[in-house]
Amino acid sequence: MLWFLGIGIYGISGMSRKASEVLEACDIIYVEKFTSLVSDKDIKTLQSSPSYQNKKVVTVQRSFIEDGRQIIREAADSNIVLLSYGDPMVATTLNELRLRALDNGIKVSVIYGISGITSLVNECGLQTYRIGKIVTMMEDAQSGISVYNTIYNNLQINCHTLILGEYRYNEDDTIFFLSPKEIMNNLDRTEKDLKFEIINGDTFLIVASRIGTEFQKIVSGKIKSLLKIDFGDGPHTLIYPSKLHFMEEKGVLKLTTSIDSPSGITVLTDNISTRMMNRYLPMIREEISKLRNLNTASTEVNETILEILDNAEYYVDDSLNFKAQGKNELAILSIGYADGLVDCINWLLRKKKKIV
Repeated sequence: MLWFLGIGIYGISGMSRKASEVLEACDIIYVEKFTSLVSDKDIKTLQSSPSYQNKKVVTVQRSFIEDGRQIIREAADSNIVLLSYGDPMVATTLNELRLRALDNGIKVSVIYGISGITSLVNECGLQTYRIGKIVTMMEDAQSGISVYNTIYNNLQINCHTLILGEYRYNEDDTIFFLSPKEIMNNLDRTEKDLKFEIINGDTFLIVASRIGTEFQKIVSGKIKSLLKIDFGDGPHTLIYPSKLHFMEEKGVLKLTTSIDSPSGITVLTDNISTRMMNRYLPMIREEISKLRNLNTASTEVNETILEILDNAEYYVDDSLNFKAQGKNELAILSIGYADGLVDCINWLLRKKKKIV
């Protein structure tokens, strides 16, 4: 049998009685440290505790779990525990292993632990149901694009964004945590490229570090203030809040070290279709008006061109109606048709000029 056992955010000392009973009855305990950190202290506790004497305790790398063949083979004849921080099924790698074990006829059971994600949300005074899509910022600079877009999309539905800082347990047993400063700098670089106007020095963030440990620290404030702080070792999570409920605002002030007040945060933003329409609609209208005036002022009024311009204006009207109905894709599509007709007229006029 294969057990997936989450020790929660407080380590071995915070395990449930059920989890302890499973460890006492198992044959092998595999400890994975690559999805999140299980401390050396906890591993030593496992190895030295009288309750778990004669148990084989093995720390494994990501490659061991991703391969999965050995642990599945052993679970066919023995009771195997795969122990991890927090709630094991938050990690997609572990969930995939569970499904493979089931495909191989292995009996599987999960002991859920306290999730680090829900814990840090509540420790910051935020409401869990206001959390949007969760994203991880990696050391690679390109990671900033997906994180930035996730923030932008979450803001459109008035949801907070959890940005998990990269954690890496290396083959040589060294540990890497991406710092909050690196996360904020990457977001700033991405803002300069994408220019959705959601990141600047006054952007309010919450930095949650080492949740569940005795060294837990939660600081909130504007980016320009947070960049001056050394947050120490990880793991770190940044929260980009959307518009705060008044109870959330009170929670942030009471439960975090608040450098800058969250009062007045209203970072709801237009969606991409609205931005595109605001940009292209005036341009297309101006071009239609220019072409209409040019054509009617000529000695020979081209009825075909006037008819095409009428159709372009109809598409502009359709776009506005679709937008009012919340049909953003159709609104942008209609703007595209109008723009195409305008381009067609310009091409015809250029061609006519060359012929003359």
